[in-house]
Order: sequence, then C-alpha cells, then structure tokens
Amino acid sequence: MNKKLTFTVTVLAGLTFGAGATAIADNVWQGHQNIVETKNNIDKLTAKINASQSSLSDLQHQLSDAQAQYAALKQQYDNDMASKDAQIQQKIVEGQQAVAQKQAEVNAKQQTINDLTSQLEAAKQANNDLSQAIKDAQSIKDYSDQAVKSVSAK
Repeated sequence: MNKKLTFTVTVLAGLTFGAGATAIADNVWQGHQNIVETKNNIDKLTAKINASQSSLSDLQHQLSDAQAQYAALKQQYDNDMASKDAQIQQKIVEGQQAVAQKQAEVNAKQQTINDLTSQLEAAKQANNDLSQAIKDAQSIKDYSDQAVKSVSAK
C-alpha cells in the first residue's frame, strides 16, 4: 500500500506540479508575447519618430532654402529700387538743368527784346525830334518867306 500511496502522491504531485508548471509556462509565454508586442510597438514608434524627424529635417531645409531665396530676392528688389530711385533723381536733375537752361535762354531773349524796345523808343524819340525840327524849319521858312514877301511888297 505504501507503494500505491507513494505512487498516488507522486502522480498527484506530478499532476499538481505539471498543472502549476503549465500555468507558469503559460504566464511566462504570455509575458514573452507582451514583451514581443511591446518591442514591436516601440519599433513602430521609433520608425514613426524617425520618419517624422526626417520629414521635419526636410521641411527645415526647405524653409532655410526659401528664406535664403527670399533674402536674395529682397536684396535684388532693394537694389532695383535703389537703381530706379537713382535714375529718377538723375532725370529730375537733368530736367531741372534743362529748365534752367531754357529759362536762361528766355531771359536772354527777353533782354534782347527789352534792348530792342529801348532802341525803338529811342528811334521814335529821335524821329519825333526830327519831325519837330522839320516843322520848326518849315515854320521858319514860311516866316522867312512871309518876311521876304512883306519887304518886297513895300
């Protein structure tokens, strides 16, 4: 009986130990599965982070390129505007010089007109003086003729 009891206890212990070992093995296997899934999730997140960082890096490079292009275009625009301003100022100066030159010509012509007008007035005055002298001479001649007639008639 001892042998049967020992055998039964051994079988029961084996079954109990086997069932416990199976439960432990199941728990260990489930834990292993959780670790594998967690590792897979970490790998997926790492891949997403790397992709996002790569995308961010690309976008930062694009932004940097766009900023450099903007700066170059702004510099070109500023240079063009400065050049246009200089051209406009040059045209203004040229226009003012042309106006000043024409004004000098107008002033010179006006002075010529004034000189000629003065000469004309002087000539008119001289003509008037000559006309008066002729009238005076005619009047004296008439007076002289009258005097000669009156002496001859007596």
